[in-house]
Amino acid sequence: MRLQSAIFSIEDALLGREDAEKVLSILKMEGVWLYGVTALEREEAERALREAGLSDYFRGLLTVREALCPLGEGKIYEKAMRRLRSQPRDTVVFTGRLETLRGAKAAGLRVVAVRGAAETEEWAALCAAADEVVERYADFLA
Repeated sequence: MRLQSAIFSIEDALLGREDAEKVLSILKMEGVWLYGVTALEREEAERALREAGLSDYFRGLLTVREALCPLGEGKIYEKAMRRLRSQPRDTVVFTGRLETLRGAKAAGLRVVAVRGAAETEEWAALCAAADEVVERYADFLA
């Protein structure tokens, strides 16, 4: 089963991560299509990605306002997946929050828990529920 697409929760899986650009670069080189989901307003999310040097890796961005549902519901991930022309078996969601993990799981997607945004208790719950755990993106690439 080849990974065709990846959906990143912008605030908790990318922003403020020094190692994010390398994983995005490698995924893109491997032909994986990338999409972002966010609770931020579109302009704010686009600006944050641009300032972090990450905006060119993404085929698109979907906000909760545009999707008309929060990150904790599956609808936003289903919409992002459709825009990527992908299927659940070929798609993975990267997140650092339990709410996002639950929404992605509700959409039938595999989830990678990314360390950094969650406090100790939430991180333990993320690890227990995720399909894969990434302490650092460098470890994910190894």
